[in-house]
Amino acid sequence: MTEQEREAPIQQGKLYPATGTRRPLPRPRLDSCADVLTGVFPVTLLLAPAGYGKSTLMAQWHGKLVERGVACAWLSLDEDDDDKVRFMRHLIAALQKADPHLGDAATRNLDFPSGAKPLLEALATALATVRERLVLFLDDLHFVQDPDVLGIVDWLANYAPRNVQQIIGSRQTRHLRLSALRVRGQLFELDLRQLRFDAQEASQFFRKRLDRDLPARDLERLQIRTEGWPAALELVALAMAARENPLGFIEDFTGTDCTLVDYLGEAVLSRMDERTRSLVLRISMFDRISAALAQAVGDSDDAAELLEGLREGNLFLIPLDHTGAWVRFHHLVGEFFRERYLRTSPAQAKECLQRGAHWLRANGHLEEAVNCMIRAQDWEHATRWVADSVEDLVFRRGYHQTILRWMRALPESLVDRFPVIRIQYAFSLSFYPRHQEFEAQIYRLQQLLKSLDAQPQRDARMIDELRCAAELLMAMSTGLRDEGARGGELAAAWLASWPEASLQRKGVMGNVLAFGHKTAGEIGRGLEVIAQTRRWLQQGEGYYALAWTAYLEALLNLKRGSYLEARLACIDGLELIERELKGHPAQAGLLHAVLAAVAYEFDEIAQAIEHNELAMSPVSESGHADAVILAYLTQARLQRLRSDERGALAILKEGQEVGERRGLRRVTLSLAAEECAHLVRAGKYEEGRLVATRFGFGELPIQGSAADLVSDKAVRAASRYRLKESPRLVIQGLDAAIESCEQRGLAHRSVELLLLRAQAHKHGGNWANALADLHRALMIAAPRRYLRVFLDEGRELGALLDRLDLEALRGLEAVPLARRLLESMRMRQGEGHQSSAAIGQQLTKREVSILKRLESGLSNKEIAEAIFVSEGTLKWHLHNVYGKLDVKNRPGAVARGRTLGIL
Repeated sequence: MTEQEREAPIQQGKLYPATGTRRPLPRPRLDSCADVLTGVFPVTLLLAPAGYGKSTLMAQWHGKLVERGVACAWLSLDEDDDDKVRFMRHLIAALQKADPHLGDAATRNLDFPSGAKPLLEALATALATVRERLVLFLDDLHFVQDPDVLGIVDWLANYAPRNVQQIIGSRQTRHLRLSALRVRGQLFELDLRQLRFDAQEASQFFRKRLDRDLPARDLERLQIRTEGWPAALELVALAMAARENPLGFIEDFTGTDCTLVDYLGEAVLSRMDERTRSLVLRISMFDRISAALAQAVGDSDDAAELLEGLREGNLFLIPLDHTGAWVRFHHLVGEFFRERYLRTSPAQAKECLQRGAHWLRANGHLEEAVNCMIRAQDWEHATRWVADSVEDLVFRRGYHQTILRWMRALPESLVDRFPVIRIQYAFSLSFYPRHQEFEAQIYRLQQLLKSLDAQPQRDARMIDELRCAAELLMAMSTGLRDEGARGGELAAAWLASWPEASLQRKGVMGNVLAFGHKTAGEIGRGLEVIAQTRRWLQQGEGYYALAWTAYLEALLNLKRGSYLEARLACIDGLELIERELKGHPAQAGLLHAVLAAVAYEFDEIAQAIEHNELAMSPVSESGHADAVILAYLTQARLQRLRSDERGALAILKEGQEVGERRGLRRVTLSLAAEECAHLVRAGKYEEGRLVATRFGFGELPIQGSAADLVSDKAVRAASRYRLKESPRLVIQGLDAAIESCEQRGLAHRSVELLLLRAQAHKHGGNWANALADLHRALMIAAPRRYLRVFLDEGRELGALLDRLDLEALRGLEAVPLARRLLESMRMRQGEGHQSSAAIGQQLTKREVSILKRLESGLSNKEIAEAIFVSEGTLKWHLHNVYGKLDVKNRPGAVARGRTLGIL
């Protein structure tokens, strides 16, 4: 985020308390809420309808806390904040006003948004660094309806660190979970019963406003009629201030049947001169107003002076920044003025909105300008301006929901005149699990193409642009849905059809084509495409697509078995992401999943744990299929190292559910195959058979080379449960697969299958062939540093290694690897499957976070929600924490954590 972007929310007046709502006297009963000011309650909620002084009271508290030196962050919400990226941008800006170093990590995923989960995880990491008290004020929460934004607020309320206090003002909170906070005594609540004025406060109010006391009878009438509603009392004071007979006004007021705001609003307007009344109605059309904007939409030369007079007269104008350059009407009063102007002078109201929109756009406030044109139903300007800005808003600033809202408002016929809107919107949708919306946009593009083709005077340029974009979108979406072969075909056809396309688009299609080659096992061709793709994207500065290029290069090398090259590609990719994409956790998570798998194979367990912690959450949320597979496989295998068989199986089943939920069949089958292998290694052959049968790979393919997904899983997993009962059948099934892997240069896959066949030979009594396969596997693995592929086979392989004649292998590269394997397996047998390398003695950052939450009294479910993992994954982490601390339960972990100074 640039400095200009960081300052944008401040300029929009979102980060300052509404100091302009002048309550004439302190509210003694509320202003003395010492528990709120001292931070006894982590969450304070002010819940009441409009006009009850929520913002005013929060502003008073804000001022007192600032006087005491407490760090305070303020965020006023509006309808445009119903977008997780925009909301998070403003939230971070508010937090950084309190602490300039806070939230830097959380800004890294804003320019290219994914789900809310990575954004929130980054924010949680930032808040965990806060040592002193920080109070976050969230005003007007009722404007937010988006589930992702509400989820962020809900997490803050329930799981933010105790020293990060929230004070929330809203008209309703039906989407926030508050019951647990109430039970734990962590919530302080104020509603209209406490916020309304009582008789004494009303009397003091009018004495201050009118410089005189009202008769007790009149005061009682007002109190009964308004029920102590502060906004109504303020309007009464404004209406009475310039009247010669204020008591007569009270008589009329108490006898009317009109709504309070309508009646009082008309009374306030009626006492204004025509120029002032005209300005009030005009500026009410805008969410915020400045002197320059007032001058642009006013119908007199002294609009700025009139605006200043309105501010001094306390006409519900609220300053939105410390200088008062921008103000807004109180929502209640502003809505009345706006509705009246639209009803009584619709043509003038539309003209006012249009003039204001042009001024806003000319002064760099594009979003507000578009919103004004939409309100004015000036669809021509609104659509054209959206077309001019959609790429910037979607890809640089990530305002996804803003575009969605505009798309819903704009007429379809006009959007079709500017296809760039639909093209860019569909492009962004293709990266997220919103396939129905994506398909709807593609359908509209296809219909538009047919319509243009049928016109007598065809616009060839427009047709080509649409066809090029639609074909690109379809190819890219197919690849992202893990239909690699089909995506590769579409990408190859696109590149042949559009040789003059932009370098950025060519790069995107190059990535899809490379993934197609990876799916087909054509690694060499895939890497050639990657090299060309990188050249395209580097010339076009397509950094986001380049991050995908690094990931795909890593996958190609991983499948070939070149783990060191895969690691280098990931390191290069992470450097690019940090340098050009500000860290982008969602994209970095893909690379960390690959790095975790590589570190695990090299038996670098501490590194594998660290990388997988960085990968799991963003990958499970919206990650690519290969990254999901790698992350869950690695986590399950790490769990197995701790002899937690049940935990490992639970992780694999959780990953299968992710695959089912996201429609990624390869994820489901790959993790089911690992489940089968896991069960067989534990000696549960029948259970392994049931898993293989349930997922359709229970029969070994006798002929062929495991060309399709199911037969591939059968060769690599189903063969395991047949090792003892049908070793000859297993050998026959593996022969062709091994030959195919070696022909295609898939080194790691060859080692895995050779070790399976060696075990089959052993079960068949043919030790010579078994040792020959083991020797062959060692020769392939040694220069590539493979280790865990051997160690994970356990005692089955240990028996073969014991018979290996190392002297006969003297001078060969396989000898050091064989000796290391023998040593590792002997150590494992002596330590009960827990190697010191596998169990690091220091807690990871995630484990420290969990340990700190253990003393809070939260349930496992609540802790899992707080750190964004499933309960099964949390149990895995708890098992690790208990093991490292050498304790058996929560109390023991908390006690040991205090002893060690962690807590």
